[in-house]
Amino acid sequence: FKPSVLVCFQLLASAVIGIGIYIVTKFDHFHTAAIVIIGLGIVALFLSFFGILSALRENSCLLKTFAAFLIFLTVLLVLTVGFFWIFKTQLFVNVDKTFDKLWREQPVPIKPGNASQIASIERWLECCGNSGPSDYVLPPYSCYNSQTDKLNMDGCRQKFLDYISERWIAFNIFALVLAIIELICATFAYVLANSIVNRWRRSKYYPK
Repeated sequence: FKPSVLVCFQLLASAVIGIGIYIVTKFDHFHTAAIVIIGLGIVALFLSFFGILSALRENSCLLKTFAAFLIFLTVLLVLTVGFFWIFKTQLFVNVDKTFDKLWREQPVPIKPGNASQIASIERWLECCGNSGPSDYVLPPYSCYNSQTDKLNMDGCRQKFLDYISERWIAFNIFALVLAIIELICATFAYVLANSIVNRWRRSKYYPK
């Protein structure tokens, strides 16, 4: 059982958890998706430790259970990616609606030290307003570049959609790489389990 494969699997699982935590700390309106991502990462991390324990104990039953869980997780991950691809357009429509909701929920009047979610997006993506600075009577501090103090002229709605779109392919590639590593781990676990059983049978019928 290749330890390096499991270590790589653990790193990817930790990265998944990190992405979920980043979403939780960055936004208030995507917590459900973030919790699902964190949950998947924790399950994957737990499975990797379970696999290491099974390999160290050389328990064929535990190893086959580990392989079965990995195959189930792989199928679930592939189905999730497929679901997102099929409903990609609807997902982006929902993202756009979420931004519109964030924009409408800002406290009025908007003060220079605006601390809403839109202000967080403005600082994060270096943008201003819905379609640009003209959306404000007086642009808040979050509309200004923290390094140059220049007013950001790009609207946040389109920059937010572009940000999601640009990372869409990267997310799917990451998910597929994780699925491939899960399959490799499952294969190694199943091969090792059979090897342990065969070794036990040989020792039983051909004792030294």
